[in-house]
Amino acid sequence: MAKARILVVEDEFITASDIQNNLVTMGYEVPAVVDTGEEAVRKAGELLPSLVLMDITLKGRMNGIEAAKQIRERFDIPIIYLTAHSDESTFRNALVSEPFGYIIKPFNTREMRISIEMALYKHALDRDLRDSEETNRVLLSATTDIMFLLDTEKRFLAANEALAKRAGVTVGALVGISAYDLVARKVLSPFMACWNISRAQKSAIQSEEKLNGRWFNSRIYPVISQAGEVIKYAVNIRDITKKKQMEEQLIQNEEYFRGLIENASDIIVVLNLDGSFIRESLSLGRALGIPQELLMGKKIFDIVHPGEVQPLRNIIADVIRQPYLVRPVRLTFRKGGGFLVIEGVMSNLTRDPIVQGIVLNGWAREA
Repeated sequence: MAKARILVVEDEFITASDIQNNLVTMGYEVPAVVDTGEEAVRKAGELLPSLVLMDITLKGRMNGIEAAKQIRERFDIPIIYLTAHSDESTFRNALVSEPFGYIIKPFNTREMRISIEMALYKHALDRDLRDSEETNRVLLSATTDIMFLLDTEKRFLAANEALAKRAGVTVGALVGISAYDLVARKVLSPFMACWNISRAQKSAIQSEEKLNGRWFNSRIYPVISQAGEVIKYAVNIRDITKKKQMEEQLIQNEEYFRGLIENASDIIVVLNLDGSFIRESLSLGRALGIPQELLMGKKIFDIVHPGEVQPLRNIIADVIRQPYLVRPVRLTFRKGGGFLVIEGVMSNLTRDPIVQGIVLNGWAREA
């Protein structure tokens, strides 16, 4: 494990030497010792140490507190103050720069080591937390789904860019306001805002609804504490307008196709892969003189001329192997004491969400 590198900022030579020797004995590296605030900022940017031990009272125009503030803001390096001044005023001024520790001179080695290790550990945790939060923010902003977190009073704890964009505000402006404010503006529906959801509801719930001319699927996930109580709600909202439009189009297409085959003057037959009838036009039954309901219990091989059964099986096998293959066909069917010839094409439309079968489309004539 790499040694922590500590920059020492101290304007008393003897004290600085003593601190440096103690740090090296503890196993730390001391890349530099400086005695002014200006030099501390410059060296911090140059060396990027793991931590800075900063005396508050320094010679020069910049004191330790101002130097520490600049180092934290510019380089995100943790600071521990060293000072002989323990009065309330000095302490409060030092807190403004968010130090990771505060050691009163004269110090002992054990206390210094504990303060340094705690500061390094806390800074690493803070950095990991910031990285995690930034990763989550990027992931949440990368999705077009609306995602947010509500407390039990239905106030926003967090939200992603998708919701902020829809509401016409920044993410920060959403935090703390009531979700019902967005309901009033018709940005969210009452369900999306967890309206009338009891804290006794501890399992996820969802709903599909239309809002402002678009369809949404909303999922609400109650967040449960270790004590078993609902403490917040995670909400995910997905725009499913295109999916709904496709479903409606499929229904319309299916109704159109059904009407087409039921009223077609030519022959339209839809078969399963085994050759059994799925549906057929009324014209087939009329042309063969067979009631339509009787055809539904048969396979096409049952009514085609015996000599054409195997060739027909071969054609069906070909179109099954090659979806959307179109094969010309000429089939002879028994009709009373004679025969009926149907000429046309056969194609595999089993992958079509409307048809889902093998289609024979042709025209009939007496043999």
